Amino acid sequence: MTHVSLDRPAVNPRALPELVVDRIWRFFCSVRAAIAEIAILALLVLAGTLRGSSVPRTIADTLPFATPLVERWYAWDVFRSLPFASILTVLAVAIAICTINRAPGIWQAIAHPTVVTTHGFLRNAETSATFASALSAPELASQLQDALRAGRYRTIGEERSGEVHLYADRWRYSRLATFPFHLALIMILAGGIVGAAWGFRDNDFIIPEGSVRELGHGTGLTVRLDDFSEVYREDGTPLVYRSDVTIMKNGDTVNTGSMTVNNPLTFGDVVFYQSGFGQAVALKIEDSAGEVLFDDALPLGPFQSKLNPDAPAARMDLVPAGVAMSIVAPDENPANAPELDTLRLRPGDMFFMIRPLGADSPIAAPIGATVSQGESIELGDLSLTFVRERRFSVLQVARNPGIPLFIAASVLLVGGLAVTFYFPHRRIRAIVSPTPGGSEAQLAPVARRDWSAKRVFEQVAGDVGRRIGLESHLRMNEPSPIGEASYRVVAPP
Repeated sequence: MTHVSLDRPAVNPRALPELVVDRIWRFFCSVRAAIAEIAILALLVLAGTLRGSSVPRTIADTLPFATPLVERWYAWDVFRSLPFASILTVLAVAIAICTINRAPGIWQAIAHPTVVTTHGFLRNAETSATFASALSAPELASQLQDALRAGRYRTIGEERSGEVHLYADRWRYSRLATFPFHLALIMILAGGIVGAAWGFRDNDFIIPEGSVRELGHGTGLTVRLDDFSEVYREDGTPLVYRSDVTIMKNGDTVNTGSMTVNNPLTFGDVVFYQSGFGQAVALKIEDSAGEVLFDDALPLGPFQSKLNPDAPAARMDLVPAGVAMSIVAPDENPANAPELDTLRLRPGDMFFMIRPLGADSPIAAPIGATVSQGESIELGDLSLTFVRERRFSVLQVARNPGIPLFIAASVLLVGGLAVTFYFPHRRIRAIVSPTPGGSEAQLAPVARRDWSAKRVFEQVAGDVGRRIGLESHLRMNEPSPIGEASYRVVAPP
């Protein structure tokens, strides 16, 4: 008795690093993974955009239990967060890997296209053209190639089983436009990462007129507001307001300029936008030893005083003196709720009040006084001089080091799209078969659901028929109420 054993052929298992690389490569090429990545990015962008609106507060008012979550939402800078940068990085890597994965196939279609086709493809093509000739198949194929070359098509022929298969294309190198297009997408994502990591945006950069403020954010820049001017309409609303500023670095002036609401000022990659303005007060405060505690302008407006809630006011802590100071300006609209105005200040006056700050404060109770512009008074142990009223300017300052990447990406993106749409890769396949009366050539474009390509093919078929002096039959495989549509293009003799 003979015993037969069947053994599986030995299979060399792939090494672990190869398996890991293959899994990672497949993950980044996965369409499902790409959809998930784009969905996560869209949610993060939505969260970051709504963060600057009243939507989170509305949610908290409607659902009080969500208030802690809303507070964390407001505090979370989405576009500078690690999850946002991570998803941008993952998308950039995915686009790069998918592009690399497609590169061999694209180059194969450009340099070594498949010439041989099938009668089934030609028969089922949405548009096709047929030429009948008394010439032999090779002779008709040669004439077709010459006619297509005259139309600036590259032609390649191959003989199979007595038939001649033809491949013709035009603008084949336009397929390479996908690479600058995808490179542009990667650069846009990289610009977002760079901007999130090293950029900043300050929406409330306030500078009183004549004052100097440090910009911060690692820029080493300081900004001085040299002058602020505004023009009002007849109804009292501001028409134009302008800030004249000096930008300094390490104490040296590096730029001067002006800005209005629609005309920002740019220095390097830092952009200054005019956002608003308000009232400020210039003060000089000294202690009993003559040491200057404050000699600058203080913006009025962010603080509300119970003495007049509608008036511009400010508050600051003078820690060395152990007091907190409140300043209240005259009411800008005294006709509105006049009963709330307990100070009744005249234009040019300011109300100053100091309160105890900390357990070691030298005063036990608040001390207040009304001071006219240019006057000095004693408040406790402090000497206060109301120098003058001034304006302050509110600027939005932004720096995005990713802007050069965005500009370059825009050029590549538009260029890639322009090449793709205006110079599309036109391809035609054909089979020239021998017949009892000579030969027959059937041509069809590679243009499924591409109406412009089919229209171009109809023109090419007519041109080819005129060049070789043959009648072309154009066949359409489009569903219609009366069945298959067909018409004939006759070339002149």
